Amino acid sequence: MFSFKKSLKLKITDDSGFLAIANSEKYNAFVGENWELDELVSRFVEEMNKENLIIWATTMGGGEWSAAILDKATNKKAFREFNKSIVVTNGQLCLTNYEDLTMAAAYTNEKIPSKHNSDLIIPLSNGRYVFRIRQMFDPEDYDYEAEGKINFEIVIKQNDAPTQSIENIFWWNE
Repeated sequence: MFSFKKSLKLKITDDSGFLAIANSEKYNAFVGENWELDELVSRFVEEMNKENLIIWATTMGGGEWSAAILDKATNKKAFREFNKSIVVTNGQLCLTNYEDLTMAAAYTNEKIPSKHNSDLIIPLSNGRYVFRIRQMFDPEDYDYEAEGKINFEIVIKQNDAPTQSIENIFWWNE
């Protein structure tokens, strides 16, 4: 059974309302200098179904978030959650945001993780994992104060079977 030797808490800024976890070695980031949103979303879905990326909507306008990386969910009630598999091939995954993904989509010299998010690494042995993403707040609660709280629980379990294919970004309704 997989477990972390110590708890891992990552902080990330999200200006556009999306967070992601990527296998930077396998994720095919470049779309084109003048990509359109539908092309980018199609790439995200394609890469999620190849188990190279997990992306989800947070809130309109984004925020500054804290994510706890766990091997077991806490007893706290989540507002919503989903499961998605991803494969590790180089001993790590990275937490990233929409801004980094769009820069890498437009420019071949931009990589995931970006330099300013290069410390947002989740070290894992190679293999397939199911990530359970738990949003710990209601995104429609405009009085919610994110600072000082765990906003997302990312629960990781090693698993040999992939999850089902998906057709859109998780929690995105456009």
